[in-house]
Amino acid sequence: MTRFIVTLLAIAFLPACSTPSPPQVNKPDLIRFGASRDQVLAALEGHGTIAAERTIEPIQLPTARHAQTQIDVEGFMYAGKPRKMELVFADDSLDLVWILTEADEETAFIEAFRQRYGEPTHRRTDATFFLDAGVAVRNDPHEVLFISERLKAPYAAWLDAPAP
Repeated sequence: MTRFIVTLLAIAFLPACSTPSPPQVNKPDLIRFGASRDQVLAALEGHGTIAAERTIEPIQLPTARHAQTQIDVEGFMYAGKPRKMELVFADDSLDLVWILTEADEETAFIEAFRQRYGEPTHRRTDATFFLDAGVAVRNDPHEVLFISERLKAPYAAWLDAPAP
């Protein structure tokens, strides 16, 4: 009987001893690059609170010719936690998404992306890029970045350029 109780206790505590699983790192399904502001707002309904909308000046994205805007969302669920998400539009076309994370999550995100996409394409002091997948983990501030297909070439040129 004692052996039976010990076995049950061991089984009960086994999950607590296991290595934590990496965070779910898929690009959220409701993020559709190329979608307009109105389409993104409709998709976001029920997935967070719009905290701010603003125009970014001067324009920084190479894909924007007329306007760069940003929508900040609070309470967006990503990797099991409510987070702030920043959606950046170039001429009313979603091109870039930042999801804020925490410092102690950085290694887990990088490892999860490595498992999913292979080795990083670029490593910098401030970020680790998996450019072929359009993903990066930034460490100041701590964020996960998703970029559109049309931003991959400009990012590659920037990442491959010699440091000033």
